[in-house]
Amino acid sequence: MVIQLLSGDQGTSMADSSRDRQNHKNNEQDALDKLSLAMIPLSSSTLRNARLIKNNRMETTVELHHDPMSGSLHIRPDDISDNFTSNARDQAIIRALASLNSYDVYSLRASLKQIGIEVEDTKNLDLSDEMKETLHHYMMAFTRPLVERIFGDETNTPLQKDHDIHFLLNDPDIARVRYNLKLMADRTGIPVTEIPSFLSAYSDVFLSVAYYRHSFEMLSDEIERFLVWIHDLQQVRDVKTSGRTLNSCVQAEECIRQLTASVRERMSRFNKAFHTFWADINRESFQSLQEQIEKNHDGMGAVLCGLLVKIRTWSYEFPDNTIGSPLKRATFVMTEIEPGLDKLKQLENTARRSIGLPPIM
Repeated sequence: MVIQLLSGDQGTSMADSSRDRQNHKNNEQDALDKLSLAMIPLSSSTLRNARLIKNNRMETTVELHHDPMSGSLHIRPDDISDNFTSNARDQAIIRALASLNSYDVYSLRASLKQIGIEVEDTKNLDLSDEMKETLHHYMMAFTRPLVERIFGDETNTPLQKDHDIHFLLNDPDIARVRYNLKLMADRTGIPVTEIPSFLSAYSDVFLSVAYYRHSFEMLSDEIERFLVWIHDLQQVRDVKTSGRTLNSCVQAEECIRQLTASVRERMSRFNKAFHTFWADINRESFQSLQEQIEKNHDGMGAVLCGLLVKIRTWSYEFPDNTIGSPLKRATFVMTEIEPGLDKLKQLENTARRSIGLPPIM
């Protein structure tokens, strides 16, 4: 049985603690590596107040308590029944959830359906308003071409940077809205009555791509720093003369490079899919776009989650490339970075095959 108690920052003020708890609540549903169990239909109130967290080895722990000041308490999913009363159904649900590769809302929707778990409040399976606002600057890349393709020069509404299809269809001029709806229906072959649901689905698809792109871009600088760090480590004499250590470093560097390049390639494939859709907008072309992207949610979430937890832990331990002895760095690579990389590569290859890309070697 493993129980891990992590101490908090005793110097944190009460005001800071309050803000941390609010940020913790706001950011939780946007996370790749965390899942609040409050949304899951569990009988145990203790478990409903807990959350699942992925560590840098891609293992899942149950966080029973978290506070910036007092610290946090983690146990393994299999140790739940040894520590407090819970029924077999709760235990089975936790094990099933612990086996998931990512907890981002997009892959989670499909995963919960496969497991047979119904979430009462579906807002928990959507991005927070704060994240949607963060992703707003990506919006024009997806909505402007759609607006221009459908409406072209036939609308007098100026296509300014914050204008999108929702703006055009919510114009106070009712006659213009009716005209826009009819124009959109004529050009897409989608009945007027189905336009709102089409726009909602399109918005969700583009938000998922924007979310994954944003998550990757937030990691990019630290990934590049890590690659410099681990390449320099391989030049150290003690590392070069130890076959096992050098091999671990080489393999870790190569795998991280491959994964990041492959994620970029898949995102580029998504962009091409949008361009194909914009060239011939209709219900069938959208269904094809939607299917291609949604089939990749699990793989994209899994690999980004793995990269996130590994790079974040490394960044915390080595905030500067001059920190740490060669032995400490090499040990960290072998014990914290290398474990789980093969699994991430397998997940990446599965995702690549689903959209017709060859596997990485």
